[in-house]
Amino acid sequence: VIVAVIDGGVKYNHPDLAANMWVNEAEKNGISDVDDDNNGYVDDTNGWNFYRNNNRIYTSSSDDSHGTHGAGTIAANAGNNLGISGITDSDSVKIMSLKALGGNSGSGSTASLIEAIRYAEANGASICNLSLAGTSNDRALYQTIADSSMLFVIASGNDGANTDRTPCYPASYDLDNIISVANLSYDGTLHYSSNYGATSVDIAAPGAYILSTTPDNSYGYMTGTSMSAPMVSAAAAMLYSHYDSIRLADVKEILLSTTTELDSLQGKLASGGMLNLGDAMAYDIETLPE
Repeated sequence: VIVAVIDGGVKYNHPDLAANMWVNEAEKNGISDVDDDNNGYVDDTNGWNFYRNNNRIYTSSSDDSHGTHGAGTIAANAGNNLGISGITDSDSVKIMSLKALGGNSGSGSTASLIEAIRYAEANGASICNLSLAGTSNDRALYQTIADSSMLFVIASGNDGANTDRTPCYPASYDLDNIISVANLSYDGTLHYSSNYGATSVDIAAPGAYILSTTPDNSYGYMTGTSMSAPMVSAAAAMLYSHYDSIRLADVKEILLSTTTELDSLQGKLASGGMLNLGDAMAYDIETLPE
């Protein structure tokens, strides 16, 4: 299962991530400076930098700490006696790094984001993790997601706002292939900065003071819905990898129907609960609708 991390870049050679990066074998085994697979991208061995339109998916620690952190939560190598363990089984899930954000503010263009989404789908990704948010309701981005067969797990945003009233995009797009994720604090309440919405935000996952991989082959703590979304992306990847023929609608149904309901989340999230990977993996898929 391939999870596309569309974000800042990922430190692809971090010792806790290197073994779990997606590899474009045609480019890896091909000729340098040649588009060996004729997909329009030269030497896209582990992904592509849509921010600068080149194959350097990692550029600097300031640009790419955010993407590297999210990737570690999903797929940091387990059992290697280093750092942390990501949520997924390292043999079954790979990270495709698509750098669409950069600069001091971690910003990017809608055009680059759309191109990254199309690349992800064309190269076999099942899930897009979008730990990004904005206020612009861009119809081209909406249509790109709507036309995709991938599952989009998206950070709900960090404005402390009710997105039923004040939408935050792309998490607020009303589409069946989106799961919008809020930030759950250690005490079982929503983090004060997390967006919420009884109809526009689906589920909560841990996002406060999360330890994960960072550049310079190190580890660090970050807080935000950007940290919560990779938790749900990882859970979705586990379901996809466990059940050969499971559908996108099934994955979403399982994740949202197996949450652990919390009083603190009632009326604030569509599911009223937090991610429960154990219950999701134990779900009886024979009960899913045809």
